[in-house]
Amino acid sequence: MNRPRANRRAARVLTVLAAVTALGTGSLGTAQASDQSSGPTTGSTTEVTYRGHEFTVPASWQVVDLDKHPEACVRLDRHAVYLGTPSVRQHCPADVTGRTEALLVQPAEATAGAERVTENRTARTYRATADRIAVTAAYGSDRTEIRRILRSAGLPVAAAKAEQPSQAPSALAVPADATSFQGKGFDACTAPSQATMDAWKADSPYGAIGIYIGGVNRGCSQANLSAQWVQTQYTKGWRFFPIYVGPQAEAGSGSCTGDCQVITDPAPQGIAAADDAAAQAGALGLGQGSVLYNNLEQYNRGGAVTARVLTYLDAYTKRLHELGYRSGAYGSVSSLVTDLVANAGAVTLPDVIDFARWNDQATTDDPAIPANLWADHQRIHQYAGDQRETHGGVTIGIDRNQLDVGAGGTPQPPQPKDTKLAWTGPGTVSNGSPAKLSATLTTDTGEPVAERKVSFTLGAAQTCEGTTDAQGAANCTIASVDQPLNADATVPVKAAFAGDDAYKASAVAATVKLQYVTGRAYGLSAAVSLLGLPIGIQPTPDTGTVRTAGAGATAPPCTSNISVLVINARTLCAKVESKVGPSSATSTASLEEASIGLPGLPVLGLSGIKAVSTSSCTAVTGSTDLKLTVAGVEVKLDGAPDTTVDLGVVGTKLVVNEQVKVDGGLTVNAAHLTAPGVDVVVASSTTAAHNCG
Repeated sequence: MNRPRANRRAARVLTVLAAVTALGTGSLGTAQASDQSSGPTTGSTTEVTYRGHEFTVPASWQVVDLDKHPEACVRLDRHAVYLGTPSVRQHCPADVTGRTEALLVQPAEATAGAERVTENRTARTYRATADRIAVTAAYGSDRTEIRRILRSAGLPVAAAKAEQPSQAPSALAVPADATSFQGKGFDACTAPSQATMDAWKADSPYGAIGIYIGGVNRGCSQANLSAQWVQTQYTKGWRFFPIYVGPQAEAGSGSCTGDCQVITDPAPQGIAAADDAAAQAGALGLGQGSVLYNNLEQYNRGGAVTARVLTYLDAYTKRLHELGYRSGAYGSVSSLVTDLVANAGAVTLPDVIDFARWNDQATTDDPAIPANLWADHQRIHQYAGDQRETHGGVTIGIDRNQLDVGAGGTPQPPQPKDTKLAWTGPGTVSNGSPAKLSATLTTDTGEPVAERKVSFTLGAAQTCEGTTDAQGAANCTIASVDQPLNADATVPVKAAFAGDDAYKASAVAATVKLQYVTGRAYGLSAAVSLLGLPIGIQPTPDTGTVRTAGAGATAPPCTSNISVLVINARTLCAKVESKVGPSSATSTASLEEASIGLPGLPVLGLSGIKAVSTSSCTAVTGSTDLKLTVAGVEVKLDGAPDTTVDLGVVGTKLVVNEQVKVDGGLTVNAAHLTAPGVDVVVASSTTAAHNCG
């Protein structure tokens, strides 16, 4: 299917025109029968009714009556509604590739009240059943449109479940040699009818057939393809090369002419394609050991395009091996084959190469393929394409192939590799704040392990889960940390990978720091031993040292009055308040008024006193408010930290808004009086934040 694009596009236009001519102009407009019709067009849509079900579709879509036109090819690469059962006589070109929005509505057994919808997101296909109909709905880039059409017929698309291909019963499974063959083969867009297969078996040179088992860019419907069909052909001597048409390198690759879905996320898409290909093959009775060929149409190689293709195909091959299948790849000698040969030592090569060079030479040798690559019965050569051949009186469109595919060995799933997890998350967390936990999963030799789930546990109960990226890094976020503060201010954390068929389980334990705050506030303290005036006032009222990683407030009852000889104070209060998200603490000490009249010193009057200290891991601030008089004269204060007031007495020091740095925080004293034998603090607040790094 790798014709040069300009020629292929022209051929495709001719094919479409020929189909329209054969069907007649009316066949692509309205469909009319006793239980199917196309109603009046309203705006840009029209109503199409089939067996009592009405679908609202764009008016520009073709509507094809398959009962009237049994040779019509049911194609998913153009906008159309097909009504009826695809005929065993449908005529399809060999090169239909691509995907857009299209609808096939077939008759089915009555299932009133049992509407059901499934979706295959990898193949971009909905399947639905309702009363007397079965629907296959394909979509390319406009999933919303196809969902709207299904909803218009009352189908419960919003409740669609993921498609789960049923496994073929063992009685219908074919042996592993079903995909091994030496000789001529052909591939056709749609699996031929039994009559055609029998006619060609008796009268053609072919012994193998390429069957299109799935993929988002599979362009033809498969009315005949089933596990029973595969078993019947195998019993009659046919062998197979199953083809999966997944995302392409470019929208205009090869046969696509601009409407193919493309590779955008190579490794995950390669894995998803392998999973879907294996599921579809298994449902057809093609089990482990079968070769499943990923179709990659001709593309403009180089740069990012080549990188996407190789990453996608590498992931596809590795995943198929894990599932016990052999990997095949179909592509042009000028693009895929050249890229694989050039990167043979850097990527996992497919087990079998199916190369396209239309030179009419039925040989599996080619100058572009080194003799040492795919040398052990591992080649298919598509040597001619877009041919119409007649055998036994039956004509179909095909591509011609020469096969040399041996039985090979069933790929054994690799023994699980040892893994290790390295903690890469934060060194500290804060209650009430989000915490992004992270770890890197690698093999024991340091290779990253991608697309694996890693579970994280913070403390005893807070958990989340992340998926490793291409570098093996996984992360997830605890929305709001909630951990107790222990003596060490630490929290245990664990990352764990459960293991699977390819990789062994591993785990890592670590300890992170928990941010916490401390604070203290008191109204007044004094230690005086002067002229026989022993005065000792313990910090009053005093919150004591508060240590917390939570939110709360500590505030002892305010003290109404202190009157000790020459020191008097009224309405003393202290409070420490903490917050989380992130952690912070604010300490506040206040007094309504205080007076200090020590012998030999002028009387100090203070009122409206408040000292505030606030600390977090990002900022530390402090402030003081008060009014000061010395010997009855008011002293003007500008609020600057560490303001010294001259009392005119040698050796005596009064500091207003004293600010002293402490580890992780700040102590703020509204007023601090010192002299020989004198140490008085009025309104003191201290806070600090810890484990900030």
